[in-house]
Amino acid sequence: MIEVFVRSSSVYVDVETVREMSQHTFCAPGLASALLKRVESKFKGRVLPQDDHVVLERMGELANKFHDDVRVYDVSRVLDKMRALKRGIPKTPTVVVQGKKYEGLDKILELFP
Repeated sequence: MIEVFVRSSSVYVDVETVREMSQHTFCAPGLASALLKRVESKFKGRVLPQDDHVVLERMGELANKFHDDVRVYDVSRVLDKMRALKRGIPKTPTVVVQGKKYEGLDKILELFP
């Protein structure tokens, strides 16, 4: 199992924009389709920092390659933040693969040849 810890944030949008928004454009375009289907409700109307977005995209590719399950935790939500704190994860993006933590984009990208 692959666990991904990211932090989303909400942005101010006016009513006209909300009516047209079914999924925020910063979060959806590059994500692997299978991963996106599992987590899209978590990020609806929210944005991710660029590093977190890149990590989600790459973990989707990794999960498809190894047929592994990916769990995404958004530490801006209370329960996911508590889970991160219990696991000793102070910052995002962080990925836990087979029990080993990789913190920060540079360390996470080392997983890819």
